[in-house]
Amino acid sequence: MKRVFWILLFCFLAVPVLAPAPAAEAFFMGQKKQDDHDEALEAIKRGDILPYSHIKRMVEDRLSGVIVGQKLRRTNRGWQYDLRVRRKDGKVLVAIVDAASGHILSTK
Repeated sequence: MKRVFWILLFCFLAVPVLAPAPAAEAFFMGQKKQDDHDEALEAIKRGDILPYSHIKRMVEDRLSGVIVGQKLRRTNRGWQYDLRVRRKDGKVLVAIVDAASGHILSTK
């Protein structure tokens, strides 16, 4: 009987520690996204990266298309825009753009 008591007590105490509640996980994931967003805004204010509106004009002119999807992310090489560009011929390209300079690093 004592053994069952200790097993149940361990399960009761260990499960919340070993497996965080979904609400707590969602909170911390949301906090990380908010932190990334704040860091990106600060980088734009400091002039470390170009604003999306500027990048959009540059890329659409260079690739003769319209941006249909975008994402700003930080990599080990710095901030990058991942852009999906629909060209006039209907093809969709993925362009990786250096957020600091606006240079297109690659297209797929």
